[in-house]
Amino acid sequence: MNSYTNILEKTRNMVSGYMSGLDPSHDMYHVDRVTNLARCIAADLAKDDTVSIDLELVELAALCHDVGDRKYYQGKETGGQLIKTFLSDLGYAKADIVANIVDHVGFSKELGWDDQKDDAAEVEWRNSCLELHAVQDADKLDAIGAFGVLRCAAFSGAKNRPLYVPDQVAIENITQKDYLDESNKNNSAITHFHGIETVQT
Repeated sequence: MNSYTNILEKTRNMVSGYMSGLDPSHDMYHVDRVTNLARCIAADLAKDDTVSIDLELVELAALCHDVGDRKYYQGKETGGQLIKTFLSDLGYAKADIVANIVDHVGFSKELGWDDQKDDAAEVEWRNSCLELHAVQDADKLDAIGAFGVLRCAAFSGAKNRPLYVPDQVAIENITQKDYLDESNKNNSAITHFHGIETVQT
């Protein structure tokens, strides 16, 4: 049986190989920043004696959070399914939990959530899973500020998406369908930031 240290090393090597084919907006440096931020968030939460958070789950899910990203991967399996297979083959007992977290990380995925209509157990899990929250927040932090701007520009360049289109009107209160449609039409980088801002405020 593999030790956790061995599993972590093999997972990082797998993710590094996977990300090596992507553009600079989603490279291994992004993964490392998200993983380090998620560790910090989880460690801070763990200071509270009343909080229970699994640092292994946070670390592995953060490492794997962009595997199977729909912007790059066109396969039938979800990122979580790919990760579950990989970690299960290594004998990692909590592979299904890591997979579930991976399948829930991403701005476009969150846009599709509806606490009133979704399965009650699913809503309860995603609202209470601190490991998911740590990875989600870490990923969002790497999408803002200087790195966020640079990553957006890098992605736009890789996808031949304009940085700014003067007559383009951003969608207010964007839905998941709108966001995915807009992404597929390769709208501008500025519209991307406007869409995030209108949802987050």
